[in-house]
Amino acid sequence: MRMNTHSAHVVRRKNITIREDQAEWVEENHLNLSSFVRSQLDQLIEERE
Repeated sequence: MRMNTHSAHVVRRKNITIREDQAEWVEENHLNLSSFVRSQLDQLIEERE
């Protein structure tokens, strides 16, 4: 379990598969892929509620 200063969340690990060019871009641009995916999921969830 990962503790957040704002609230407690149970965090589950999931694996994703991306293309090699995407992996290179993520690395070159120092993108935190986990944070990005969580943010995008939060937006989709909010839109659909």
